[in-house]
Amino acid sequence: MKVFKNTLTYFGLLFGVVAQAQSVSVMSYNIRYDNPHDKENAWTQCDRKQRVIQVIREQNPDILGVQEALAHQVAYLEDHLSDYQFVGVGRDDGDSAGEYAAIFFNTNKFQLLDSGYFWLSETPEKPSKGWDATCCNRIATWVKLQMGKVLFYVFNTHFDHEGEIAQQESARLLQEKMLPLIKAKIPILLLGDLNITPDNKAIASIQTILKDTFKKEDNDHNATFNAFDLNNLPTKRIDYIFISKYLKSKNYRIIDKKINGLYPSDHFPITAQIKLR
Repeated sequence: MKVFKNTLTYFGLLFGVVAQAQSVSVMSYNIRYDNPHDKENAWTQCDRKQRVIQVIREQNPDILGVQEALAHQVAYLEDHLSDYQFVGVGRDDGDSAGEYAAIFFNTNKFQLLDSGYFWLSETPEKPSKGWDATCCNRIATWVKLQMGKVLFYVFNTHFDHEGEIAQQESARLLQEKMLPLIKAKIPILLLGDLNITPDNKAIASIQTILKDTFKKEDNDHNATFNAFDLNNLPTKRIDYIFISKYLKSKNYRIIDKKINGLYPSDHFPITAQIKLR
């Protein structure tokens, strides 16, 4: 796997205009890292890992971006999602240590042409914590996929949860990586837990080049972070599916179901149907 370079221009210039319109279903899902202190919500307790798989299988996305997955959680998903291949590395060492922002895609529908990753920091080419990030390295993963004659990119990431500068600079770095693709009119999907609500400046920055697929009228509420709290309605929307501004989306959904009386994760997965053209 190659580290994402400072420019993507040469990727875009190799390919012509997208020839035909096709649709893909996508899901972004923070599956919550395996924390034994989560008690009944721990990965191995009360069948939580099976519940996560059940939700994914029921939605059957063509492309799945997961956040917070540790290596053994990624391996579990890979073992139980037989039609999928994944791309991703651990954020702590660029290998298997730490959380992944992995991208799974259905190999029956897509050919993987290229892939890579970069850290959300001043040194994106190596494992690092950026700006005023409070606890952790943060990473973004990308894939270039082909479906028939359609070529497109998918990015998946997980922003810092407190550092405001880190959040804004992470958005700026994503813009920097995506702009050559935007100019070449290559479709882009961005999935992620951005740890910020839609009124944040970093979201405004992303929306200068991409658009949010969220549609309030399609859902009973707009929140995606539930904190495993069964007694209070969630209020924060911090998970996103962004797409190139000229693409169309439909059927945006927040999957807020409980299984056996419990949430599968402390985030609700979100899904959307994207028409590529």
